[in-house]
Amino acid sequence: MATTIDFSRYPLTGWYPGHMLKAGRQMQASLKLVDLVVELLDARIPGSSRNPIFDQLFRGRPTFILLNKADLASPRVSREWTASLRKEGKKVVFLDARDTRQTLELVPAWRRAALAERSKGRTALNRPLRIMIVGIPNVGKSTLINRLVASKRAAVGPKPGVTRHNQWIRLKGDVELLDTPGVLWPRIDSKEHELKLALCGSIREETVGPELLADYAWAQLSRQDQRDVAWDTYGLEKCPETPDAFLEAIGRRRGLLRAGGAVDPAQSAAILIKEIRDGRLGRLSFDPSPA
Repeated sequence: MATTIDFSRYPLTGWYPGHMLKAGRQMQASLKLVDLVVELLDARIPGSSRNPIFDQLFRGRPTFILLNKADLASPRVSREWTASLRKEGKKVVFLDARDTRQTLELVPAWRRAALAERSKGRTALNRPLRIMIVGIPNVGKSTLINRLVASKRAAVGPKPGVTRHNQWIRLKGDVELLDTPGVLWPRIDSKEHELKLALCGSIREETVGPELLADYAWAQLSRQDQRDVAWDTYGLEKCPETPDAFLEAIGRRRGLLRAGGAVDPAQSAAILIKEIRDGRLGRLSFDPSPA
């Protein structure tokens, strides 16, 4: 029988850098300047990457939901999430922000929504259309903006916290984008939620501990439809029964050995985390389909 792990016994880290509090205040102050809010979520965790503060902050504002990294998520689960979010009245698009063709299709839809907002008399008519881009850390806001402007105007990096300040970016025509820092909420509700955010790169793995995160990755993979997981990446046919056995198999496969021939678990954990994020183990979603 496979091992089970009670992750709730591990304490929450409480990771909430001070710049996020400041960024949230700046967003609130900037609301009066914008016509439309675009929220980016991670397509692998559509529920867990939704910042509950945004629901309150942007209530009454027209909002687009973009689920980025769709190329890494389960197509079946993504379809189910699309249906659920649209029932809430959300405009929902799954995409890969690195794909220029997909991203360029967004601007006309944003322009229509922004103009509709102006027709209600809520914003000034004698200025460019302004769109605020928001989301939690490392969901791809800067990558999306760089594709839209076809240049590296916004800083991009594989770690959360690259963008630290609001910055206005002009697109062709009459549209301006406000790029904002990734913002988490002050109190995450459970250890599994925190680990899920770390697994997808929205919290630094060093914050929760790479080996604990590797244990959680094993637990998540064990819950997947096993046909969707590329176990042969590590020379396996199915999920090992324990996380230690999994790291052992990864280390042997990749030659991550210490002196004397023992597997280095820290290096094996780092490889596993990176390759899940890169999609090497298949297109996987970590938030179950909504009811």
